[in-house]
Amino acid sequence: MFLIVVVLTFAASWLVKVWMTRTYNKWSRVPNAVAANGHQVARHILDTNGLQHVQLEVSKGQLTDHYIPSQDLMRLSESINNDASVASIAVAAHECGHALQDKENYPMLKLKAALMPLAALGNQFGLLLSIGGGVLGSSTLMNAGLALIAFGVLMPVLTLPIEFDASKRALVELQRLKLVDDKDYDGAKSMLLAAAMTYVASAVSSMAIIGVFLIRFIRR
Repeated sequence: MFLIVVVLTFAASWLVKVWMTRTYNKWSRVPNAVAANGHQVARHILDTNGLQHVQLEVSKGQLTDHYIPSQDLMRLSESINNDASVASIAVAAHECGHALQDKENYPMLKLKAALMPLAALGNQFGLLLSIGGGVLGSSTLMNAGLALIAFGVLMPVLTLPIEFDASKRALVELQRLKLVDDKDYDGAKSMLLAAAMTYVASAVSSMAIIGVFLIRFIRR
């Protein structure tokens, strides 16, 4: 059963990533109406919301964009930072959405930050503790390992509402600041939806894995 769940969720995640890549490739070739790159759009959104202290940096790789609340730092991938495409302003605005969440003390963002250490422990040591508990015949050790694994795989589920909220904020800011026309808005919305679905696929995979572990735990 576990193998079937893994195969199905992997296939679903792969299909969503293919869709995301195709959507990004499409809109990364379409110039936006204001001829602004991702860096300019991000700086404008941040500054108009009183977030002048948030620093912008360029990160390596494609779609490696992220915001670090503890450092007041936003990193945009090189193509997003430099290109004046519809995809660039959509992704840049999305990351600004996270900065706005941080400014407003968005509860889910704070909860994620608080649980990240446990999730990191789960990813690093959960499986090791579970296997060790099984080998040693220690149900306490095995249960501790399963609990840590649960924290690790639960993180994508917790991330889901945060990402959807950031995309919602992004679209609002793009319209409010007149950074998009009707065509660009539709493109940005398509881009953000495809990106959000990657988090949906990851969350579904995590929930399926948690379900399998829960069934095994109950049966045991």
